[in-house]
Amino acid sequence: MPQQSNSRKTTKSKKKRLSKMPFFYIVILLIAVVITVCLVVRNNQKKEEEQAGQNTTEAKEEDKIILPEQTLIDFNNTENAKVENSVKENTSSKLAEPKTFLGLTFKDIKLKAEGGITRLTATVENNSSTRYEGGDIFAIFTNKDGSEYARLKGSLPPIEPGDTNGLDAGTTSDVTNAYDFRIEAR
Repeated sequence: MPQQSNSRKTTKSKKKRLSKMPFFYIVILLIAVVITVCLVVRNNQKKEEEQAGQNTTEAKEEDKIILPEQTLIDFNNTENAKVENSVKENTSSKLAEPKTFLGLTFKDIKLKAEGGITRLTATVENNSSTRYEGGDIFAIFTNKDGSEYARLKGSLPPIEPGDTNGLDAGTTSDVTNAYDFRIEAR
């Protein structure tokens, strides 16, 4: 009888192992499926990121400002200007005089062309007793005879009474030979 009891135990343990085998294979199969799904999802995310990166690169290339290879700045025309180290600067004392507009005083006025861009810069001081609310302006450039030959759009921020701010407006046109300019509302 001991042999019978031993063989029954062996049979029972074999049955338990056999009944656990399908469960073990199912667990292994589930783990493999989960890993496969994770890899597929990760691969798709990488492809989407690469495509988004390409779209961003294309957008950045489209957003670039393309300056003409030939500059519009005439370095040979030095009427009211001088050229030093590839910088053309206005020399008109009339242009450099302080200007007033709606209680604002424009001073330290500079008109320079460099790298294909002409820039008008000035310190703007609010000498009135009221706040300047800000707004768009035109700098109207004139010849010696007073005739207008160019306009430059600009924008001024709000300025409290007694405070100062700056004007910095630019164009690709060559207006550095201006004799004078005035400020008008846009």
